[in-house]
Amino acid sequence: MKSKIIIVAVCLLASCQKVIDLKVNNATKQYVIEGNVTDQPGPYTVTISQTSPFNESYTFQGVGGASVIIRDDAGNSEVLNEVGAGIYQTAALAGVEGRTYELHISVGGKTFTSTSTMPHRVNFDSLYVRELVNFTKTVKAVVPVFTDPKGQGNSYRFNQYINDRLDKSLYYANDDFTDGHTNSFALLQPDPDSTLHANDKVEIDMQCIDKPMYKYWFSMDQSSNGNGSAIPSNPVTNIQGGALGYFSAHTSQRRSMIVK
Repeated sequence: MKSKIIIVAVCLLASCQKVIDLKVNNATKQYVIEGNVTDQPGPYTVTISQTSPFNESYTFQGVGGASVIIRDDAGNSEVLNEVGAGIYQTAALAGVEGRTYELHISVGGKTFTSTSTMPHRVNFDSLYVRELVNFTKTVKAVVPVFTDPKGQGNSYRFNQYINDRLDKSLYYANDDFTDGHTNSFALLQPDPDSTLHANDKVEIDMQCIDKPMYKYWFSMDQSSNGNGSAIPSNPVTNIQGGALGYFSAHTSQRRSMIVK
């Protein structure tokens, strides 16, 4: 099964050093949209923000006053309420497997749209701990147990929480080479010193995602790693109109365990 993990590269300074003064022009601010609809009870949230200048650390700059609408292919439609600066939520919309959801946003004289289809759920059976070699050390990592249904086209994303803190590594997979098989890959962090310990609480959120969202996470991983490119590019968004970010309709299942 294809799986990827965001890895932050560390550049080691050589003995000879040269100071390079880069002249960087700040790019025009862009809107950043992040929206999720799941098969769990709402409310569902869409956030709208703007990018920060190149030479400033990122802080969430919520954009208020937008018109945000989500519709599904069953005829349901809802205008989201702004519950905080740049944070918009549903009140009654229900996420249902197999339905296609459309996001429509009007803000600052611009219009952004996106479509995402919620896949059918693949059952998340359980978790177990596996020992494996990470760099030169034997470490412990969790394996999510599920069986991919026969017929290619299934994609997955996993969020890992260790002692209630989100592991910011990126875990995703598809069934290009594992169609119909039971999963065996571990959610292994890239840090060579990272390992689970006895009594750690681990919780995994397994998401069944559609193909455009798989491409988004894949391209985010490639961008983060550089992939041999001198200038990292933005992830491949599924939002039309010129914004960054994503809109995802996906299933969500959680399993947890205490490491022995």
